[in-house]
Amino acid sequence: MTTAARVVFIGLTIASGLQAQTGAGDLVTAARVQLRAGNADSGLALLRVALDSSTPGSGTDRMNAFVWRGVLQFYKGRDSLARESFREALLIDPRLEVAGLAQIDSGLALEFEAIRRSVQPPALARPSAALGRLAGAPHSDTTYSCVPDCRGLDQAPRAVSAEARTVNLSGAGGASVMGGVAVVRFVVDTAGAVEPASVTVLSSPSPSLAESLINHVRQLRFAPGQVQGRAVRVLLQWRLNLRG
Repeated sequence: MTTAARVVFIGLTIASGLQAQTGAGDLVTAARVQLRAGNADSGLALLRVALDSSTPGSGTDRMNAFVWRGVLQFYKGRDSLARESFREALLIDPRLEVAGLAQIDSGLALEFEAIRRSVQPPALARPSAALGRLAGAPHSDTTYSCVPDCRGLDQAPRAVSAEARTVNLSGAGGASVMGGVAVVRFVVDTAGAVEPASVTVLSSPSPSLAESLINHVRQLRFAPGQVQGRAVRVLLQWRLNLRG
C-alpha cells in the first residue's frame, strides 16, 4: 500500500469510528486537528462524514464543515473544489465571516471574499415591521426577502406539503443522488404559488438535475407570507433533499 493510500485509509478509519460517537461539530474539530498535523486526506475524510445527511449536527456545524473542507481542498491544491465548498458555506449564510484565513494563506482569504461577492442575494425590499406600519399597507409588487433570514414579515411563507423539501429523482438521468442536497431560490407570490421564472438552482450534485429540481419547485404551494394581515411576495432559499 502506498503512503498516500495509507493516509486515506487512516482517515476513513478515524471517520468511521467518530461517526458512531459524535456529531458534525466534533468531526469538524477533529478535521482541524488533522489539518494542523498536515494530514489533509484524513481531514477531508472526517468532513465527508460531518456533511453526511445521517450525521447529527446543526446548520452552523454544516456551514463550518464546508468552510474547512474548502481550506483542506485549497491545501491540496484543488482550488476549484475549495471555491465550491466556500460557496456551499456562504449559501447557508451570505454574511458568514471566517477569521484567520489570511493567516493560513493570503490566497484563501481572497478566494473566500470572491465567492462571498458572487452569492450575495439581490437587493430586494426588506423593510422593518415598524417602517411598514408607518408607510401603510405593503404594495402588491413589493418583494420581501428570507435570504438569509426573514425581515419585515409578520409571517413567512409555509409549504402546504410536509414533503416539499424532498425531491424524488428516480428516472432523472439515472444519477445516483441518494443523500444528495440541492440549493434553490424562488419567489412565492401573494396567492402562495411559486413564480415560475424566479426559480434558480444555486447548487446541485449534477447540472443534469436542474430541470427536475425546477419542475419540483414550480409545483409547490404555500400559505403566503404576510405583512399587516396582507399577503406579500417573498424570496426564499431552500435546501432540497434528493432521493434517487
